[in-house]
Amino acid sequence: MLLPPSPPHTSKTPNEALSNLQTLLHNHLSTGTYTPFVYPYHALGPNILLLYLLLPPTRSPEIYYLRYPLFILITFFSVNAIWECRSASVTVGYGIGLLNAWAVLWSATLLIFWDARGEGRRIEMQEVKGEGKREVSSQASSTSSDESRSQELRLRVANGHVGGADGPGESQRVVYQSLPPTLYHRIDWVFDLVSNFRGLRWKHQLSGLPPPPSHIQAGLADPSLPPPRPLSQLTRADLLRRDLPNFLLCCMALDVLKTVALQDPYFWGLGPSTPSSFPWPVVTRLAISLTFVYTSLLTIFLLAPLIFGVLLGPRYIGQHAWPWLHPPYFGPPSQVWQKGIAGFWSGWWHQLFRYAFEQAGEFVARRVGWEQRTQRGMIIRVFTAFFCSGVLHACASYATLSETRPIRGPFIFFMLQPVGISAQRAITGWTRKIGLRERIPVQLRWFGNMAVVVAWTLLTGPNISNDFAACGIWLYEPLPISPLRGLRGEGWWRWGGSWVRWYSADRWWQSGLAF
Repeated sequence: MLLPPSPPHTSKTPNEALSNLQTLLHNHLSTGTYTPFVYPYHALGPNILLLYLLLPPTRSPEIYYLRYPLFILITFFSVNAIWECRSASVTVGYGIGLLNAWAVLWSATLLIFWDARGEGRRIEMQEVKGEGKREVSSQASSTSSDESRSQELRLRVANGHVGGADGPGESQRVVYQSLPPTLYHRIDWVFDLVSNFRGLRWKHQLSGLPPPPSHIQAGLADPSLPPPRPLSQLTRADLLRRDLPNFLLCCMALDVLKTVALQDPYFWGLGPSTPSSFPWPVVTRLAISLTFVYTSLLTIFLLAPLIFGVLLGPRYIGQHAWPWLHPPYFGPPSQVWQKGIAGFWSGWWHQLFRYAFEQAGEFVARRVGWEQRTQRGMIIRVFTAFFCSGVLHACASYATLSETRPIRGPFIFFMLQPVGISAQRAITGWTRKIGLRERIPVQLRWFGNMAVVVAWTLLTGPNISNDFAACGIWLYEPLPISPLRGLRGEGWWRWGGSWVRWYSADRWWQSGLAF
């Protein structure tokens, strides 16, 4: 089956569109065409990854090479979940495809592209209970002798400073911790590794993110670390002042966007040919879609610093609450007009998946023998990154109940982006070569970059925005309470229905929590 079947396009209201999805799912479940996503059975892929990483540190070649057949097994279970699982919840359905595809890519990153068990290093502040008593094994050193000398340096502060934001105390040290020997410590290490996509606090942290604060760097004595930046010195109060107002603004913006979007049947999943009450439907729909995606993601991203860094804090989650671990996910908008399409993706848009994309690109470049710093190596890494992103979003599109075009929609959209980047860079290089670029005022160049980004978005954006709408993504309710729709007499409370239920299958191991 190349495309999932579509619900009847006869919906007259958003609620009717959701009801049609419920009916369609019920028909598919009754005929056995699809099954619901059942935990833990359909999460076997990620669970296998966790179990492998949780094995005690060892030099056994059998354990080392076990990662290859396990990766094949992870891929099988994840692809199987994408193929056979569906949900009437538009966000769950989209997540089935996106997260299972991500499970394959992230497992490849940690097992194949990079040996996370052997090379992973996390910054930790550890207690030293006595001379010669070390919580960290000798594996806390890095693979090189030069790094091993610096990584085991201990910081003893005898002036009464408290460990945490003020720095290590007199019985504490800062180290790069490899895979720990004790199970309790190893569970914390592994779950942080698997869930920390940007690598904050890890040796493989993304470039461009704020480095550790000065008191952490003093303990590590690692000359490869860049100097601290203002974002490195954040406090819990800084997080609260920065993120709480933004979160509240995002919630209000989501309510406005949701109310406006529901006025156009296009956002119910009825297709771009549906008549619209908005002027310039293509431009308006694309603008609403982009704003909706950005605001939805930003709202979710703002929850992490508020919950972990502010609400829970060091008292409950210890070092996971360090404020410098919560830099913004989106970069400055100035990257867009200063660098054009490349700045849009590499400087402004969120970098949540960037490490996996980079590792995949470097892996491919090594296999074809193209050096990383050469122009050919850069091109193949950029195309590989967008290829991976296209596959992730195509799998997400495929796993929804609606009739979508995963290849001609999101996949083509992402594969066109490196074409635009390469074309703009080529033109920029040509203008520099003939001496024209230096004669153009900076403000005019910025205006030109913005014009290129807008034009390129109008040209390629409908590929993915139409797919989002066809998936029914915008039928999701972002907030439990909608003041705007409440005032319009459409009801204040927006969440409801059964989100999770117990599912009993013929085989006991396929039973569990159905989403």
